[in-house]
Amino acid sequence: MATTAPGAVTIREADRPGDLGAVAALHGILYTREYGMDATMEAYVAAGMAELVLARTVEGSAAPGRLWVAELDGRVVGAAGLVRAEERPGWGQLRWVVLDPVARGRGLGRRLLEIALDEARARSYEGVLLWTVTGLDAAHHLYAKAGFELTVSRPAHKFGLDTVEQRMDLRF
Repeated sequence: MATTAPGAVTIREADRPGDLGAVAALHGILYTREYGMDATMEAYVAAGMAELVLARTVEGSAAPGRLWVAELDGRVVGAAGLVRAEERPGWGQLRWVVLDPVARGRGLGRRLLEIALDEARARSYEGVLLWTVTGLDAAHHLYAKAGFELTVSRPAHKFGLDTVEQRMDLRF
């Protein structure tokens, strides 16, 4: 059995029992602690990931999309997913990007994003969009550095907050 050195981070497809729960919990805990969001954030993430898994049972394999997790010492500390963009045919949608503070500063967010974007290119998508809210400065910096541009900005009440919902697009 292979082992990973302590402190080493691995990225793998989220296909093990407990992965979805770990990703949902990470969102719930971090977004509450860091941004004051309520439990609807965790529910939103869990519902979307459940839709992905259920779609796979109908469509097979990774057809509807994929989810990757980052592990540090055997614990899920980050994630990123790519699904079809239902609102924009021929495009992918980046979802479920999250990174635990213990794993930040290692370039892991960039690596997770690159994996998702590589998958989008392999699927011959025209581009990738994502939805976010204001105030997630580190994530927005990562997206902008990858070439995403702000295309929609509108007031919203989401996750227990009065905020501004934003869509960012990256055309290949």
